[in-house]
Amino acid sequence: MNTKLLVFVTIALTLFGLKSYSQESKFTAPIIDKNNVFEEKNGQVAIEAEYFYKQSKSEIRQWYRTTRHETPEVGRDEDENHGSSASNYTYLEILPDTRVTHADSLIRGENFSNEPGKMAFLHYRVKINDPGRYYVWVRAFSTGGEDNGIHVGLNGKWPENGQRMQWCDGKNEWTWASKQRTKEVHCGVPHEIFLNIAESGIHDIQFSMREDGFEFDKFVLTKDKNYVPKDNGPRVVINWPEPSYFQRIGTSVVENKTLPVDDFPVAGTGFYRDAGRRWLAINPNKHKEAKTATSFNFKSGAYDVVFVGVGENDGQSKFTVAINDTELGSFSPTTTLKMFDEGSNFNAFWKNVQLNKGDTIKVTAEIGSADGKEWARARWAGLIFTPVGKGEAVKNAVLDDSSTSDTTGMPSINPPAGRIAIVADGNSPDPDDLGGTAVSISLLRATGLEDRLVHYSHSCDLERVERISERAEKERHALMQTACDVTARRWGGFDALTFFDAKWQQDETVKDLAAAINASTVEDPLWIVEAGEPDIIGFALDASKKAKHKYVKVVTHHPANDDAGDFYTWQQILDFGVEEIRIPDQNVNLKVSLEKWDWAKNHSDPRIQWVWLLGKIAEVDDVVTFQKGKWDCSDAGMVLYWITGAANGGLMQGTIDDVKHLLLNYVEGN
Repeated sequence: MNTKLLVFVTIALTLFGLKSYSQESKFTAPIIDKNNVFEEKNGQVAIEAEYFYKQSKSEIRQWYRTTRHETPEVGRDEDENHGSSASNYTYLEILPDTRVTHADSLIRGENFSNEPGKMAFLHYRVKINDPGRYYVWVRAFSTGGEDNGIHVGLNGKWPENGQRMQWCDGKNEWTWASKQRTKEVHCGVPHEIFLNIAESGIHDIQFSMREDGFEFDKFVLTKDKNYVPKDNGPRVVINWPEPSYFQRIGTSVVENKTLPVDDFPVAGTGFYRDAGRRWLAINPNKHKEAKTATSFNFKSGAYDVVFVGVGENDGQSKFTVAINDTELGSFSPTTTLKMFDEGSNFNAFWKNVQLNKGDTIKVTAEIGSADGKEWARARWAGLIFTPVGKGEAVKNAVLDDSSTSDTTGMPSINPPAGRIAIVADGNSPDPDDLGGTAVSISLLRATGLEDRLVHYSHSCDLERVERISERAEKERHALMQTACDVTARRWGGFDALTFFDAKWQQDETVKDLAAAINASTVEDPLWIVEAGEPDIIGFALDASKKAKHKYVKVVTHHPANDDAGDFYTWQQILDFGVEEIRIPDQNVNLKVSLEKWDWAKNHSDPRIQWVWLLGKIAEVDDVVTFQKGKWDCSDAGMVLYWITGAANGGLMQGTIDDVKHLLLNYVEGN
């Protein structure tokens, strides 16, 4: 080869490589995260083809994403764009497509692979709850006889009944099929494409190339042999990992105060709740801008303010944060290759901002577009108020994906010296104390520490707020008393304890807690769990002996309680001379999706079922909406911390698995 020709070829290959790389980064990169798992429910799960978490074995052929507005250009591809009729207006195609007709050369290992698991893999993470045989249906678009085959596999294996899926009917339109090509029946035999999934849990569902040019829109796994998908098929539901990114960086500094989007109203704002309520977003078909505001109900002072946004691949939205209508600043998260992403690149922060309790925090969002056709949705997760000087560290927090608790075995029961008192609300708008109360009482009994509980009061919100009606608050008082009395009776061991209604029995409640404070000594301190507003604690401290306060430790996990008092501020509580024990926000691991408590819902022991029922009652509450789909026992995390050692190695962020281990271990032997 002469030098001039060599230079020309080198330049051509380089340019082609650059073009291929840019298209790979845009059209072939995953648009969702590996942690987004698709969950089978009632024997079925549906997944969009473009929701793969990775591709592999893509050196020769690769899957390229096509939308109704964008078409990749990778070698030969004679098909038109079919995105406008695809589910979610997006589909995948194996490119380049060099065997369009039967007259084109068939090259094994390049444009054809009758053997599965050799070329162009797609990977999907699917959680199977009900093991068994799952029939596989795929929605595909075939224009001829050389783009109508694919293979499906499971966990790196390619069983015989996942090979050679075939389409003959429904040419030139999106068509559902579940047939296997055989030597005798080239157009495929029905009911012969399936995966035998022997165990529950998360599995890797894989598809590999049989013919290039194959167009793939969606697939369904179903246990119903006679099921046939119609039109676009079943709705696709993306599962989101817990705890959320916002929750995790929000607890990266224990003094942080947070306003998640759940604390902002939606009605009439132009926003809607997205991604399992973890984000607010704008529907571009309805609005181009949205505004929402809420109150800053924390302690007045100077803070670094961190805005937690979401990166999107359709454009850069703009967010403006204001305090009492005075603009703090604007920010546009960078674009991302994924459909959406979270991390430091999508966060903003402002230093040393003076805030006063009662200030109005307003967020205005404007959607953006990279091409004028597809629009980002201005997704965001909330705001974090950090101690001055720590905002940048919170904004850029590097998260450790390792578990914060040993979920594989029994937590250690190692309570500190002393007694425990619990002061809960439950009559305020948030109904989470129903589940928290049931879990706290049952945990103390399950760990043999029921005699150490010397005070329990509920409904400690002494001034009703407008968000809950007088009638609804009365219902809450009754529910909280039931949660206390029935849980204590069913689990046993609390016969000597009176459960007080702090608002309706304020004098008796204060007197009882003050007596517990007065009984405190250096060898027998009192640990008060602040599971609600601090006022009852303040009144009891004021009514007790000052000399005893040094033997009192107040455990708190959330500034929303600390700063919510009508009669006492948190600083006034500390001024009594008590010891503050602050642990991270327990919502991170203990406010979870409802199904994570199915182990209790379906348990044969009525004590376990009762605990589940109280959390479910809170979930169906009609006063607030932010508990929908959640089972919340976050305040019980402080009791779990105490049970497992408190300052001596106690679980700073226990999990539902920790609660499960302790409760089930007890009921199995009692």
